Amino acid sequence: MRLGAAIGTVTAALVLATAASARELTSAYVVTVVANNPGAGGTDWHSDLTLYNPHQYPLPVVLQFLQTGRDNSGSVPTVEIELYPWETLNLWDVLGPNGFDARGRIGALLAYADDQRIDCAGIAAGCDFAVFSRTYTLRPGGGAGEYGQALPGFPSHLGLDRSVIAYLPQVMNDGEFRTNLGVASWTGSFVRIRLELQDPGGTVIDRQDVWIPPFGHAHWRLETGVTGGTVAVWILDGPADAMVYPYASVVNEGTGDPVNVEAHLTAVGLTAQAARVRSQRPLPGRAAVPGFERDLLPRERR
Repeated sequence: MRLGAAIGTVTAALVLATAASARELTSAYVVTVVANNPGAGGTDWHSDLTLYNPHQYPLPVVLQFLQTGRDNSGSVPTVEIELYPWETLNLWDVLGPNGFDARGRIGALLAYADDQRIDCAGIAAGCDFAVFSRTYTLRPGGGAGEYGQALPGFPSHLGLDRSVIAYLPQVMNDGEFRTNLGVASWTGSFVRIRLELQDPGGTVIDRQDVWIPPFGHAHWRLETGVTGGTVAVWILDGPADAMVYPYASVVNEGTGDPVNVEAHLTAVGLTAQAARVRSQRPLPGRAAVPGFERDLLPRERR
C-alpha cells in the first residue's frame, strides 16, 4: 500500500503527542519483535497478537510483517482485518500457519488504522485502538508454552528520533542470562544507529554501529559479558525524519523465560553522547551504506 497516508496520520499524532501520553491509545503501532522460530537451548519462539477496538463502529486495521535482515520497502506480507465494535481479537501464533505463515522467521509488525477504508480525520472519536502482544517459548520437551514476555504495541510517533536517546537498562549477559538486542524501523531509508553497552559503573565496554534497512528489522545476540548493564542507543545517520524502535530481550538460559526491555527515551544525555562521538575514531570496517527514499510499502496480501 502507499505508506504516505499512514505516515501522515503518524505525523499528525506526533504534533499532538507528549511524553506523558506514551501509553494512551493511538492509531498506529510498532510491535518491535514477533517470532515463529527455533532458538538457543531447544527453545521454540512464538508470538500472539491482540487488538482491541474501543469504538461503537467497525475499525479497519492493517497488519504488515517486517522480516528481519532485509529491505522491506517493496511488497511485504499484509493482513487487512476489520475489528467489530468493542471487539477483542486474539491472533494466536500470528506468524504461524493460520497467520502470516512465516515459520523460521522473526521480525516486527506494523499495526495501524487503515485510512484508505475509513476517514479517521472525519470521525470525532478518531481511529485509536489498542495493540498488545506476547512472545513465548514452547518447552523443549513439548507441551504448553510459558507465559513469556509482554510486548505492548509501541506508539509509532514516540519512537527514537534525532531529538532523543534511548536507554535499555538491566541488561544481563553472564551465563545465567543472555541478551538479544533489536531495532525495528518505520523509515523508508537506511538508518545508522549507535549502541554503547555500559557496565554498572558507567564504563563503555562495547560499541556497535548498525545499519537498519528501509522499513527493516535487526535482531542479534549480545556477545559482551555484563551483569546489570545499560545499552544507550541513538541515531548517527539517516534522513531527518528517521524513526526507529530499539529493544532488548533478556532470556533465562535454564528455563527459556524471557523479559522484554522497552526503550526509555529522553533528551538527557544526548548532547554529551554526541560530543563523545565526535572525539572517537570511526570503527574499522564500517563502510557507508547508501540510503534512498521510498514512499511506498505495497501490500502482499495474505
